[in-house]
Amino acid sequence: MVRYLFKRPPLLRSMKILHILIVEDEPWVAMDLEMIIIKIVTATVVIEGSVAATKEALHEALDFAFLDVDVTNGKTFEIAHILERKHVPFVFVSGSPQDELPFELRSVPFIPKPFDAAQIESALQAVAN
Repeated sequence: MVRYLFKRPPLLRSMKILHILIVEDEPWVAMDLEMIIIKIVTATVVIEGSVAATKEALHEALDFAFLDVDVTNGKTFEIAHILERKHVPFVFVSGSPQDELPFELRSVPFIPKPFDAAQIESALQAVAN
């Protein structure tokens, strides 16, 4: 588990420190996403690369999550269901086709890889304000 607290002037108006989970098994993709996030909001970012490790991170209070679909140890659908039960907003950020999502998760916002900063900012907009 990697944790960082970044205190930078956020682009979004809220000065609230958000607790954000990234589930991504590709380190460069995770770091790219993290760098975009910290330019947008003030955040504590937790990065996990497997389903098993993510289950431990779910015991913490979270404001938002970014989930890759395919990570080490499987798919993140179980994690998505847990986040839904905890009322934690999240988006899928994945190179997998959106139609691979189970039917009950197809209404979750989906950002295809490669992503850009504007897509990530749009996803964070609702929780930051």
